[in-house]
Amino acid sequence: MKNLAKYFDWIAFGLLAAASPLFIFPKTRFWFILLIIPILWISRKFLKGQFSESTPVDFPIFIFLVTIFVTCLKVTDWGYSLPKIAGVFFALAFFYALVNLLKTKQLILSAVYLFLAGQLAFAVIGLLGMPTFKEKHLHLLANLKDKIPQINFNLPGAELGFAPTVVGGILLLALPLFLVMIFTSSGLKRIMFGLGLLFCGGVLILTQARGAWMGLFLSTMLIGFAFIINLNSQRKRISLALIAITLILIVNGALFYIKSHENELKPGIKQAEGTMLFRFEMWNLAIPVIRDNPMWGIGLNNFRSHVPEVRFFLSHAHNQFLHIAAELGISAAIAFMAIIIIMGLMCFEVWKKCEDKTLKWICLALGWGQLGHLIFCMTDAIPPGSKVGILFWISLALITTIYLNQGAFLKNRPLDPQKTFIEKDERNN
Repeated sequence: MKNLAKYFDWIAFGLLAAASPLFIFPKTRFWFILLIIPILWISRKFLKGQFSESTPVDFPIFIFLVTIFVTCLKVTDWGYSLPKIAGVFFALAFFYALVNLLKTKQLILSAVYLFLAGQLAFAVIGLLGMPTFKEKHLHLLANLKDKIPQINFNLPGAELGFAPTVVGGILLLALPLFLVMIFTSSGLKRIMFGLGLLFCGGVLILTQARGAWMGLFLSTMLIGFAFIINLNSQRKRISLALIAITLILIVNGALFYIKSHENELKPGIKQAEGTMLFRFEMWNLAIPVIRDNPMWGIGLNNFRSHVPEVRFFLSHAHNQFLHIAAELGISAAIAFMAIIIIMGLMCFEVWKKCEDKTLKWICLALGWGQLGHLIFCMTDAIPPGSKVGILFWISLALITTIYLNQGAFLKNRPLDPQKTFIEKDERNN
């Protein structure tokens, strides 16, 4: 029993990884696969005294889980709703599996490498699986994109191809991390991270996901401003002047391009899809749904069925919080917002007090990516349970594990060398 308890977190992670296809592409006849999650949690409680390691986001995640359970009680068509329900449960289980497992610096670094490899694979698949752009997109980038062969992966839920906005929004989670890993690595690793940054950045540009572009730009400006305010007066003035000049050049360049390519930037004939006007219309459709179902929402993956104006390919409210409130209720939207806020606070605490420089910068990069993703989600959404949403929860798990293993300061006690992965020589330095 002691040996089983010692290796149980590895076993649980292996079982979840092995069962992942059944969660990502669920079938109603395999509904019982969902039971593996409570079985693993109960087994861990029996063997190790805890369902999982405690984290600062436990309470909002619990509220979020309650809303998902209520959604299960409201399901009328399991074949339609099961993919999103299974996706949410798997993402949360995978989050806690990583938190339970990643207890050393080497394990966290290995998980970071795998996360970036997964993002790189997603960029390749997303680029090949994106459909041909519509008339409203910029011709130069559209022509470049259309020269790349398109592959129809015919995945459930993405039969029409991968939405470019989703590809761009997910890549935001990785781009700052690629950048930081370049400066914290050397030799061949630095070259590999540099190539990964160039490729993923190129895919982001080709998506023409303007919300993702804005998320990357604004998050970079905010992170840069946070560094600038800590500089001495002369450097601060020079940096602010450079930022002001950059903003002026970008705005004027955008205005010039819009004026000279006005016809290319007009919405399609049938609707204003892809524009802010279209998003305002989607928000107006979501608000009555929330007002009529404020507590528990209309059920996961039911937005398109309750709003007939929404086509199948546009199955969400184009705002993450409005979409969650519509499908799971206002309490779920508040819980999700609390997860985001707590995640930001964890990043801030790690940046202030972490003694390991590498993990400190990795946590900053993960938070930077999450900030860009959050800004993206103000005008778009990746609904709970989406297949690519697992990358959001992996990023959150990496932030949480760095925080927990470096977070003895939260209880104002000295770091325990038996429980922390800070190496002695680094601590002494």
